[in-house]
Amino acid sequence: MEFRQIVYFLEISESGTFQKAASRLGLTQPALSKQIFLLEKELGVSVLERGGRSVRLTHEGEQFYKYAIRMKELWEEIHNTFAKENELKGNFSLSAGGTASAFILPQILKDILKKRPELTLSVKEGDAKETKDALLKGEVDLGILTGPISEPSLNVLEFLSDRIFPVAAKDHPIFLKKKIRLEDLKKQSYVFFHPGSALRKAVEKKIKSFTKEFGPKITMELRSVESVIKSLEAGLGIGFLSEYSISSKLKKINFEDWNTERKFFLCYRKKSGPALALLAEELLRASEKWKSGKESSLS
Repeated sequence: MEFRQIVYFLEISESGTFQKAASRLGLTQPALSKQIFLLEKELGVSVLERGGRSVRLTHEGEQFYKYAIRMKELWEEIHNTFAKENELKGNFSLSAGGTASAFILPQILKDILKKRPELTLSVKEGDAKETKDALLKGEVDLGILTGPISEPSLNVLEFLSDRIFPVAAKDHPIFLKKKIRLEDLKKQSYVFFHPGSALRKAVEKKIKSFTKEFGPKITMELRSVESVIKSLEAGLGIGFLSEYSISSKLKKINFEDWNTERKFFLCYRKKSGPALALLAEELLRASEKWKSGKESSLS
């Protein structure tokens, strides 16, 4: 049995006549009839009942039709798997928070676009709520969110892990202390991200796990990662940053059992079609490569 015979059988079943099927397949009617004859000979049963100008499935043909559909679907799955490298093209949009937009995505997207000249990617920066809303409304194709995510209409794939550290300018007075305690931190001024920031929410949750009495004195609330970094470098307070965005002018504050990690998840709508699934896989592969290189530079 040849796969083309299965395709021919399905086309005849859908067309209703040998003549129409032959025309759609680009074959002569005798050539098509011969292939069906060979198929029936190998199966040992008749799958088509000829009569007049039209044909219909025999009882055995109806059974074979179910198998033929499954074989065709499997072939398409195999073909799609091995054709991925040539199919990923078009225009796509992505939304993410400040850290991902400024320090993670640029190199990842650069590597992807270098390999995919027919692919166009645009990035829209937004906080957690803005990104999720844009994704659900269909304003962007993909979104990078921090967990937990409980949204049944989205496919959710783990993207990257990110550690958050308290930091300050290298000449900040806090570093004059041999051992930094919670009481020392309570006296400091802080540069925070705005309340809608996923990073800020993670930090506040961690602070509450240490003490419920610690209400940080917030002197600045900023939206962009760059603004926070510049303010911290200027010595305007203590802040919290992703390990990926700590500049050379800043220093981590070693404080007791501080260990805060958040996970980034790559999300897209479930009814988006196969192209987005391919793009998501490409982003995951590129992120693994980026992460390996970044970990080497941070170690």
